[in-house]
Amino acid sequence: MADTITIVYGAAAREWARPIAVETDAPLRLSDGSYPFAEPPDLIRLDTTAARLGFLREHLRSLCDLWSKPSRQFLDLYFGWIGETLARDPARRELMEAGCGLFAPQDWSFAAPRPLPSAHLSVGGDAVRADFAFWIGGGFVAVELPGERRAKRRGELARLGGAGATVIELAPADLADAAALGARLPPRFHDFWRGVALPRSPFGPRIGRTVVRL
Repeated sequence: MADTITIVYGAAAREWARPIAVETDAPLRLSDGSYPFAEPPDLIRLDTTAARLGFLREHLRSLCDLWSKPSRQFLDLYFGWIGETLARDPARRELMEAGCGLFAPQDWSFAAPRPLPSAHLSVGGDAVRADFAFWIGGGFVAVELPGERRAKRRGELARLGGAGATVIELAPADLADAAALGARLPPRFHDFWRGVALPRSPFGPRIGRTVVRL
């Protein structure tokens, strides 16, 4: 059985955060549950990959600080970057061939790393908050959104980096569009579908022209 660690996320205060268990040697992807949905998703209404991705984006937005516009902007651009990445060659050609006519390139969207808003990461027995965290298998990527960074916060970010996390400090220009954000993401993000034989969804069966169990 794979080793796991627990990450808590989704609230500014750690005591209100939600736990999720991740396998230490595998990335946490959008396809990986469970999600703390307020209500079960209506899979008949959400009958396309685009609709289900939109539902996930809105769910993650609901876990951000109500007044944090950059958090919601980051999620919008990140999901936009996923779509743009899969629509471009050579990814599009590669996935068209891999899909054998049953899957479109966009069906691999759920293989993208899953962003965890307001994550609380353990560093030397303490919890250090990250605006967003990604578990990429063997380590974290912590995203710091634009804003004033006082000495205490810079110290926290340095501790995250010292503990082995990849810390990305974004500037306002990095949230100009999806391409600008994508340029700041680590190389491992840019071929996120590699190693995924068939696309999976956190929602179960996908409804489309051909019914395929994911």
